[in-house]
Amino acid sequence: MTTGLVSEVMELRSQGLPDTLVRQELQSRGYPEQQVEQAISQADTGVGMAPQSYAPSTPSYGQNADGNIYERLEEVAEGLIDEKWDELIAEVKKIVEWKETMEQAQHKLQNDVDKLKEDFTLLHQGVLGKLEDYDSRMRDVGVELKAVGKVFKDVIPVFVDNVKELREITGKVKKG
Repeated sequence: MTTGLVSEVMELRSQGLPDTLVRQELQSRGYPEQQVEQAISQADTGVGMAPQSYAPSTPSYGQNADGNIYERLEEVAEGLIDEKWDELIAEVKKIVEWKETMEQAQHKLQNDVDKLKEDFTLLHQGVLGKLEDYDSRMRDVGVELKAVGKVFKDVIPVFVDNVKELREITGKVKKG
């Protein structure tokens, strides 16, 4: 194991990368997984380090595409963003489907309410027609009652006179 790989682990850690990204970066540079794991372990224990003090280097922005950790971070970030974006789109599609379902239900309810209004209007017209018919029949009955009243008005005095006369006759027949 070379101290160079341990130094690279320390350098990547000094840039704030967690061990998972350090592993990915070193493996993308062509180091075998077992060597990367050994270098991380040695960096943890301090074994295999040169006696001089370690001075973290500043990140090099001029590295090629394989070695640029910032490009890798950008790729990871873009991957996460794409994944979250896809999840958001799926949720928005669910909301759109729910909205369409609710609009269909609302449309159906509106049609049902309109049908009920039409039925109520027909029922109202039918009831009003029956009331008008009842009213006209009651007027006819009122007219007939007035006519009967007039007849009785004319007939009753004659009837009362006839009853008196009949009483007198029956009274005479009983006496005599």
